Amino acid sequence: MIRLPNTLTFRLSFWYTLVVIILIMIGFNASYFLLKKTLNQNIEDDLIEDIGEFQILYQKEGLNGVKREIERDVKLGEEQNLFFQLFDKNGVQIYSSDLSHWKFLPNNQHIIKQVFSTKKPVLQTIRMQGAEYKVKTIHDLITPDILLYTGESIEEIQDIMSLLSTVFITMLLIVTPIASVVGWLMAGHAVKGIKEVSRIASEIEKGKLDQRVSVSAQGDEITQLVNTFNAMLDRIWILISEMKEMTDNIAHDLRSPLARIRVTSELVLSDDNTPQEFKTSASDTIEECDRLLQMINSILDVAEAEAGTFQIPKQKVNVSQLAQDACELFEATAEQKHITLVCRLESDCHVNGNIQNLQRMLANLLDNAIKYTLNNGQVDVVLACSRQNIEITVVDTGIGIPESDQARVFDRFFRCDQSRTHRGCGLGLSFARAVARSHGGDINLTSSIERGSCFTVTLPIQ
Repeated sequence: MIRLPNTLTFRLSFWYTLVVIILIMIGFNASYFLLKKTLNQNIEDDLIEDIGEFQILYQKEGLNGVKREIERDVKLGEEQNLFFQLFDKNGVQIYSSDLSHWKFLPNNQHIIKQVFSTKKPVLQTIRMQGAEYKVKTIHDLITPDILLYTGESIEEIQDIMSLLSTVFITMLLIVTPIASVVGWLMAGHAVKGIKEVSRIASEIEKGKLDQRVSVSAQGDEITQLVNTFNAMLDRIWILISEMKEMTDNIAHDLRSPLARIRVTSELVLSDDNTPQEFKTSASDTIEECDRLLQMINSILDVAEAEAGTFQIPKQKVNVSQLAQDACELFEATAEQKHITLVCRLESDCHVNGNIQNLQRMLANLLDNAIKYTLNNGQVDVVLACSRQNIEITVVDTGIGIPESDQARVFDRFFRCDQSRTHRGCGLGLSFARAVARSHGGDINLTSSIERGSCFTVTLPIQ
């Protein structure tokens, strides 16, 4: 079964083409039947006019004059297109034109009697046996005692209508693809603003909140949509910027007092006169300060990576070597949990970027993969490069991430329920995504509970 596209452009162009075809068909049918009716009416008018002329001619020249005029009309109109018969009151034929082409004229005695009785003409459209075309006929009196029966083939009309139908079909075959193309172009132009809004929304969904819709005038509806959408983005940008600025400022301001608390705790811990219970408390305080300082530094690193999206130092980085170094670094950690660490890396994959941030991005992904993979599991690191992109894939056989949480794992401080039993602050993946996007790439996630997760980093080479 053929599945048609369900896009607005396709539907608009389809309906446009369909409406054009319907209008053309309505116009053709109206013209066809109007023309056919007019031509048939003209023949009937001609037949009635002929009766009147023969009535006048009979009064002037008698029956012989009528016969001569009939012979002249037959020669001018061709025998196969015209016929004439004269009948008396008893229905006996008193004269006839050459009927060699009209052998199968139907019996009309009852009509002759009717006309003599009512004194009114009878117009008919008949089809003779074996004849290809219909015939318009008339029975009428030219004198009280003589009836003229004459008819004219409508072959010419039917040929004209047949030619008209052929022209219409040819025109329809030509107009339909033209209408489809024009409809497609018009629909594409009509939804250009909507497509641009959709494209920008997709970019924003990837975290590029500085994008705005820019569309030339396409009508009040599209202009209003674009203006409203941009105003909404401006408001969101302001709110997020204020929230990030507040978070970053808090993190920055907390670092100094935490450092002082840590120094004070170290002094207490190093004093031999300090009671043991105080030393234990001081040791716990130092440990918590270190954890908070690490969290604060991570927040500031994420903020720096996000803020530096368009200011990455131009440095050629060998991603193949970085990935190899990361695998070697975490090999010992994997062995402690009896996890098989498999690295399949293409050589000579380079990007222009920040080597320190890329190192930390790989380290965060590997650390998470090993941390959330149970003993005797496996972690695969695959590096592939093409002309356009470098793709780094980290696959584990760990606990997996619920589908409901997958959209939020890259948010700051978000931690799934399964991960709360492990130490961490929920900033590793946020930093990894910020680094990937600051290099013009992104990170995608696929995961299943108890089957593991797959993080794919895509970095453009240019």
